[in-house]
Amino acid sequence: MKKIHVTILLIAFTNICKAQTYEATSAKFMQFMQKAEFDSCQQFMDTSLTNKISTDMMKEMWGGISRFLGDYKGYSTITSTRTDTTETNLVRCEFEKTKLDLALTYNQSHKLIGLFFKPAKSSAAYVEPTYCKSSNFYESRLSVKTGTYSLPGILCIPNNIENPPVALLLAGSGPNDKDETIGPNKPLKDIATGLATLGIATFRYDKRTLTYSKELMKQKGKVGLNEEVIEDALSAIALLKKNPLLAKSKITIIGHSLGAMCAPLIAKKSKGVKTIILLAGNARSLEDLLIDQFNYIYGLDSIDENEKQDLLKLEGQVKSVKSESLLKSAKSEDLPLGLDSYYWQSLNAYKQTEIAKKIKQPILILQGERDYQVTMTDFDLWKLTLGLNSKNKFISYPSLNHLFMTGKEKSNPDEYEKPNNVEEQIILDISKWIKEH
Repeated sequence: MKKIHVTILLIAFTNICKAQTYEATSAKFMQFMQKAEFDSCQQFMDTSLTNKISTDMMKEMWGGISRFLGDYKGYSTITSTRTDTTETNLVRCEFEKTKLDLALTYNQSHKLIGLFFKPAKSSAAYVEPTYCKSSNFYESRLSVKTGTYSLPGILCIPNNIENPPVALLLAGSGPNDKDETIGPNKPLKDIATGLATLGIATFRYDKRTLTYSKELMKQKGKVGLNEEVIEDALSAIALLKKNPLLAKSKITIIGHSLGAMCAPLIAKKSKGVKTIILLAGNARSLEDLLIDQFNYIYGLDSIDENEKQDLLKLEGQVKSVKSESLLKSAKSEDLPLGLDSYYWQSLNAYKQTEIAKKIKQPILILQGERDYQVTMTDFDLWKLTLGLNSKNKFISYPSLNHLFMTGKEKSNPDEYEKPNNVEEQIILDISKWIKEH
């Protein structure tokens, strides 16, 4: 079996026995799950959730993960972290092809109030790229505020340069931190410190979907592209424009993946953006990318019957996304990635290539040719759409993957778990573009 790089999977659960420790409760819960005794799992659910999570939903969730990641082998460890009102157990689940951490969050009544699957934290440490010279810049903490939301960020300022150009870095889809941490890798940190080394200020921040994940879960049906990306990016631009150290600085947006897809709209909505850079930005719709991604991962070896059924199911879900009438009434479980109708409608309403054609800012588009998440098909579509305008530029890199890190074989999800850095040539090409504009 193969694994899909899962960006986000949030489901709520509760527990059964107040007398037990949190760890013992988690162990008991896992016993029910691994035996596929989903009726027993219902006993763990809080009354506020029993009407929302059925045994069929639990069966589909658990079976789907196993199909993507291989057979479940058991769990190895349970570790705990506490706040004043909650305790979270991290259960290290081992599947045939990879490991996942299952975060089980309890309230003070020993009731499970949340479950979050995420890639297991890598034992490998982040390695700072050789092109980063920390003596060339200094860092300060700075938060982006949008309404009641406050997102922690880091501003890198080059030493001894007045009003340096400044780049706002936007991460891809899912609950990404300011560094866009994936396993031991931190691609946005590489770019931020690499550019700061070369005299370009940078700013990056944690996404709202990370910092306020629990709050946003309660707003299901009200969170779309605007709430995930656009609003906070506009607030970040306003914040940079008010900074006295950057009063006369020119602002560049550097978006990666979903952040790149959103960059043209952010540039359109803000008068303070000089140029934009798209790193692996999709020109096609997200649902079309998902079809390609699943076919690619499953095609790394022979496709079995379960995977064929997964593909047929995904194709049906994609048809619902593309049908305006079906999408409005569709439930989350009937749509790709379990994302709700509101979110998919917000994606459908945004035509990134059309916006990019109309904005005045020059656009640099960079693409790794080994990228299977956003492919050369998208790169070619950007060239077709924007290539006639001489203000735009396009560069692809034969050896780079979706994270703009070097490799030799066909890219696959396991590659993201190996320590690496963004290729230095990316930093140099971005720096050259910004300084030329």
